[in-house]
Amino acid sequence: MPQIDGKAGDWERVPDSYTYGTSYLKDTEDGHGAEIDTTDINVRVKVGWVSGLNRLYFLYEAYDDFWDFERFNPKGYLNDIFEIVVDGDMSGGPFIYNPLLPEARKWGNHPVHIQNHLAFSGYHAQNYHIFTPPVNGSWTLIWGAQPWIAAFPFAHHAYDFDLEHGASGKLTLEFWITPFDQAPFEGPDHALVSQLYENKVIGLSWSVLDFDGGERDGHFNLSHDTRMVSDASYLCAFRLMPLEKDQKPQIKADWSFGLMEHKDRTVAFRDESLGAVEAWYWDFGNGAYSTEQHPVYQYPESGVHYNVTLEVSGPAGKDKKTRFWEVMVP
Repeated sequence: MPQIDGKAGDWERVPDSYTYGTSYLKDTEDGHGAEIDTTDINVRVKVGWVSGLNRLYFLYEAYDDFWDFERFNPKGYLNDIFEIVVDGDMSGGPFIYNPLLPEARKWGNHPVHIQNHLAFSGYHAQNYHIFTPPVNGSWTLIWGAQPWIAAFPFAHHAYDFDLEHGASGKLTLEFWITPFDQAPFEGPDHALVSQLYENKVIGLSWSVLDFDGGERDGHFNLSHDTRMVSDASYLCAFRLMPLEKDQKPQIKADWSFGLMEHKDRTVAFRDESLGAVEAWYWDFGNGAYSTEQHPVYQYPESGVHYNVTLEVSGPAGKDKKTRFWEVMVP
C-alpha cells in the first residue's frame, strides 16, 4: 500500500510494464487522435488497488513546458487538468447528461437542468477534474452533484512540485479515490461503494488537458475518445490483477469464516494463507484450538464475539493473523 505523501519511491516496486506513458494517449482535441509532442508534455501514470480496500490508487508524474495554473483566467479557461473517470461496476452509458432530458445540456437554473444534476450527474460513474497544481485550496472539481466523494474518508491526495506559472517543470501527484456504483447527491449514507476484488473488470480512463497561456494546447486521452468524460461506455476496461509472484510475501497468514446452517454456534474456518505452509495453529479465542487446515468448530455459548487467530509456519518462517471482534456466534 503506497503512502500518500507525493513521493514516488514506494511505487518503484511496480514494474515498468504497468506504467501508462504518453505513448498510450492520443490528442483528441480535434477528434483525429494526433500523436503527442513529448517535449511539450510527457506523463506517466500508475494505477493500483489493495485487496480488502475499495480504493483505486494513482501515481501521476508529468513534465510540462508551460504550467498554466491561473485557474480561471480572463478567457474563462481552466488551468492544467488531470481528468479521470471511473465506473466501478462497468454499467456504462451516459452519466453526466440524461439523454431523456435534452434540456439538461443547457447550463442554468432551468428546472430540468437542476433535476438532471441532482438525480443523474455522476450518479453511477464519477468524473474528477484534478487541478495540476491545485490553487485556491481545491485539489479537484467533481463533475456531478456529489462533491463529498473528493474528501476523506473517500479520497486522499498529496502533491510534490516547485513550479511557477508559465514555466516548465515536473509535478508528482499521488492519490486514491473510492469508486461508487451509486453516488447520490444526498450524501454517503445513501451511497453504494463499488466492491473491488481480484480479476474484477472496471471502467476507467483519463485525460490530460494542457493549457499554455490560456489557450488549450490539447486534450490527451487514454480512451482516444473525448466522449469518455460524460459517457462511461467510452472508458477502457481495467482488470484488477493479483500480485505478481515476485511481489508476494513468502508466507502470509490469512483466513475467512462462515456460519454453518442448521448447526447452532458452529463456524467453518477456511485457510487462505499465501506461500508454502506446512503447519496451522488455530486459536478460537476461548482457549480451544485446532491444527487442521480448515477446521469446523462449535462454540459452547452464543451471543459472543471472539478474537480468532491463525498462525501458519513453513520453510520461509511463521506468520499469524488475528481478526478482532469479527467472529460473532449468534
